[in-house]
Amino acid sequence: MSIQDYTKAQKLAEKHFRQAVSRGAYPYLPVLEDLMRQSEIEGQVPVGQLEIPISLIAGTVNNERTTAFASNFMPLLSYETEFGSKWSELCDSVQEVGVNEPIIVYEYMQRFYVEEGNKRVSVSKYNGAVSILASVTRLVPKANDTAEYKIYSEFLDFYKIAGMYEIQMSQEGCFPRLLRAIPTSGTVDAPAVWDDELRRDVKFLYAVFRRYYHSKNGQRLPITTGDAFLRFLEIYGYDQIDGRSSLELHRMIDRVWTEFRVLADKNPSSYILNPTQESQKVALTKMLPLTGSSVLHIAFLFPKDPQTSGWSYNHEIGRRFLEDTFGSAITTRSYICTEAEAEETIGQAIADGCKLIFTTSPVYHAVSMRMAVAHPEIILLNCSMNTAYKQVRTYYLRIYEAKFITGIIAGSMTENERVGYIADYPVLGTPASVSAFALGVKLVNPRAMVYLDWSTLEHHDPAEYFRTKQIDLISDRDIKAPMLDATGFGLYGIYGGVSFQLAAPVWNWGSLYGDLVRSVLIGAWKNDSSRNETQALNYYWGMSSGAIDVACSSRLPSGTQKLVQLVQERMTKGDFEPFSGVIYGQDGKCRVERGQSLTAEEIVHMDWLPDNVVGRLPEVSELQEPYRAFAKWHSFKRPEETA
Repeated sequence: MSIQDYTKAQKLAEKHFRQAVSRGAYPYLPVLEDLMRQSEIEGQVPVGQLEIPISLIAGTVNNERTTAFASNFMPLLSYETEFGSKWSELCDSVQEVGVNEPIIVYEYMQRFYVEEGNKRVSVSKYNGAVSILASVTRLVPKANDTAEYKIYSEFLDFYKIAGMYEIQMSQEGCFPRLLRAIPTSGTVDAPAVWDDELRRDVKFLYAVFRRYYHSKNGQRLPITTGDAFLRFLEIYGYDQIDGRSSLELHRMIDRVWTEFRVLADKNPSSYILNPTQESQKVALTKMLPLTGSSVLHIAFLFPKDPQTSGWSYNHEIGRRFLEDTFGSAITTRSYICTEAEAEETIGQAIADGCKLIFTTSPVYHAVSMRMAVAHPEIILLNCSMNTAYKQVRTYYLRIYEAKFITGIIAGSMTENERVGYIADYPVLGTPASVSAFALGVKLVNPRAMVYLDWSTLEHHDPAEYFRTKQIDLISDRDIKAPMLDATGFGLYGIYGGVSFQLAAPVWNWGSLYGDLVRSVLIGAWKNDSSRNETQALNYYWGMSSGAIDVACSSRLPSGTQKLVQLVQERMTKGDFEPFSGVIYGQDGKCRVERGQSLTAEEIVHMDWLPDNVVGRLPEVSELQEPYRAFAKWHSFKRPEETA
């Protein structure tokens, strides 16, 4: 049998060799010594003996045997050579008793290079082995600013907790997210070291996922299998996956396959800035005469009571607008629930007959995705800018446009060229709102500075900070509720200890809700998705669609009122963009060149501030404890950057 095995292995090597040459790749085993000539090493760390994944064995330590193997570790030399006979003898031995002593390898950047045992790796790989016992020494590279080093540094932290090599990532932030996705007895910021049982369970899940993912040619997508596995965990939640059979896991993977294609897209998000032609096309089935009529039942999930929450109150006004607009064609229900209660509440809404569900807060984002996958017959939208998933469309309003207008008012009204701004969370969209306000101030008053502070910082009072800076013109929270004090919201001035309002953004959710419901009623709902097959969709509407406005005090100077009206008219027509060049950041760099404008994607994910802002974007760890988890999940950083 040894001759036949060697011949088959050699043919595999020759085929792989030809394919590598045809695509211009190096056909032999990579050599660690060659890589080391281009890299600096901080030191060596003995890891010990462990089972390592054969799929991560990349090459050999030195070039003595490199040309004896193709880059897939299959043998190239003739069977008549001493090498051929030794390989064959080893193959017979391994098939009878297995590999009886560990190979010796160096690990560099989460890849293994063999110092002793190349033939054992070759034979094991030929026999279909998944792992092999190895004595491992880690080569630690010197710190640098490359993405590869940052990802590897995160892997080292992951390895300290998880103790496994199998999972690889291609983006920064993925390894920390993976630790957060798999619950342990530790905290979110300090997870406990995995025990043997948890490590075994995760390895099993990953092995099942990897085999099925590759059987569907997932490895051809420009992401790692680890990237896709993380997305799979975050969608379903580890507790919902653990303990499932292979067949059940395969079905769950099938349901979210579109999400892997979205993850692989270079532009994974599509922002719909106004109602589209596709969303207005009446489906043929809606044109045909029907016997009887069906009523669309709609549910709204609120995180807090609309009477005490400005955020929920504004969405409640949108819900009432739907009832007034569509009459007997729809019904609406509202539910108040926490994030922990959301899954049960959505289930109740479905049981109540609701086919369209709006979850009106970013805190519901993750559970919205899980429920959308579990109930594909339901249309479910989440109010956030976290465009992570294809199967849940998100929606939000371009509030930064209103902030730019209020910034113009503040810049024209300040007497000491100091304006305060109180932000809440350092999350998606917040830097854009702060920056737009500051750019509005700068448009009319180039010398004025915007002092930024945060209401959610631990052990901190923005009001006291502004008093020390003698700031009496402040932009605060955007919205109010019936039972909330009317002071301390919008743009207001404090004179002689008395606060009076100058302007406030107006969130017209009814405009957006009305168009979305209309597209469902006329059968056009799927058209936007079909047009953007591999992109997650976010409805991101502003003044041009009537979804954003600014309420101004009649006491504003007439010149300021005229300027505000002029800018609003141009924004509504789409002729004015706040984030157009030239714009410099706090670091002195030109962030937007003359004649250029930021895209919606760039605006949503802004992580910088203009040069007329005094203050900074805080780290999540600086916030009060109740706000950290929310801020971490909805960070303005892209998912791959979120640590």
